[in-house]
Amino acid sequence: MKQLLKALRARHALVANKIDDEQKRPQPDGFRVRSLKKIRLRLKEQIAFLERSEKTRSAPATDRFRPFGKQLSTIR
Repeated sequence: MKQLLKALRARHALVANKIDDEQKRPQPDGFRVRSLKKIRLRLKEQIAFLERSEKTRSAPATDRFRPFGKQLSTIR
């Protein structure tokens, strides 16, 4: 899982650099910039999803079932 996150972060950085390079051109291609930004957003969403799922796996089972931070015994 950590290797996948590392690869996604590297690809996210690569796409971000491509966006910067394209925007620095005298006449940037708007379609290319938009396409790259969509790719970067999808990568960011995938990274966030994997980080959330990794966080819930590492949390104790009782913490996963506490809605809004309340203890289980106080909910009726």
